[in-house]
Amino acid sequence: MAHIRVLILNNYPMDRVIREVSLGETPDQALFGVNRLQEYGFEPIFLPYPAIGRWSKFQKLLSRLRIPLELGDLQQQMMALQLSSQADLVYAPCGSQTHLLQYLRAFGLYKVPIVTLMHHSFLKGKLDFLRNWQRNLFIRGADKLPCLSQALMDELRGIGANHTKLALLEWGTDVKFYGPWQPPGSGVIATGRTGRDFLTFAKAMAQSRCHGTVIGLQGQLDNPIFHTNSNVNIIEARNEQPAPGENRGWLKYPELCQHMQSHGAIAIPLFAQRNLAGLTSLMDVLGLGRAVLMTRNRHIDIDIEAEGIGFWLEPGDVDGWVQRLNWVQDHPGEIFVMGKRAREMAEGKYESHKFASQLVELLKSAPYVA
Repeated sequence: MAHIRVLILNNYPMDRVIREVSLGETPDQALFGVNRLQEYGFEPIFLPYPAIGRWSKFQKLLSRLRIPLELGDLQQQMMALQLSSQADLVYAPCGSQTHLLQYLRAFGLYKVPIVTLMHHSFLKGKLDFLRNWQRNLFIRGADKLPCLSQALMDELRGIGANHTKLALLEWGTDVKFYGPWQPPGSGVIATGRTGRDFLTFAKAMAQSRCHGTVIGLQGQLDNPIFHTNSNVNIIEARNEQPAPGENRGWLKYPELCQHMQSHGAIAIPLFAQRNLAGLTSLMDVLGLGRAVLMTRNRHIDIDIEAEGIGFWLEPGDVDGWVQRLNWVQDHPGEIFVMGKRAREMAEGKYESHKFASQLVELLKSAPYVA
């Protein structure tokens, strides 16, 4: 049986991440299943990112003109059009890349089926009425729109997505990457790059009896409170892309995991969210087996309180953070149990191999021509 050829369009370089995974520098969940496609009879064809050429220059011009037109990555998509005769499917692990292809497919002008993994809601703005028709075309032009959260799936259904296109995929952790479970240390650590409200966390730490660490990028932690609070250890990483096998860029996962393992709980403080911010760090919580304190986000499907692995906080709630930080300090036995329970979740339902197998079944259900 011939392999099913799949064009992969993504918003970061998959070849770099594949190299990082092979070197043990990154857990394989960052590949969103593409590293296992060959095991199931697919042949992935990776398109470069960033894709540089005349279309990328044209797109920069459009962005300067501030035209409310969502086109995805034009250069990548033009390459995909050129490779259409060599492809049976398009898989976009991120929903930011394939707008133009989906518009063309909605009009019957692009024949290759498209599966787009949706992480976030559509952006809202003042000119939203000018974008609604684009979103309808985006939905019509996708053959499958798997979602990483139930809330997002409900939103897409509410704006016209047919239920046959929608599916919920539960992201999972690369358990082997995190190694054998280790008992928790002490204190609370906050890390992450997207939507982080480190200031609320630092204010709460200053008023609590708990000690901990904040790991952020240079420029994120300039407020004086981060540098005058004896309860908080600050680690600032260089704000640049890492390179596989080289010691540059932001902290690599093995070093980051060492810091997280040395603490009793992981904090995920967020600003009020309309997107899936925090899910990557929640995967670290499960993989490492740690208790978690997290700002409530309706796009996160794992109910950390119902699962008994942590507590929800409200956005900007300094007093609530103080209370929970003190609770962590005073209940090491419960923190131990929460961490064990989180790891058991990673070894069971939330495991990256299971995500990949769910993805494969969905790709096989797309109307490709073998």
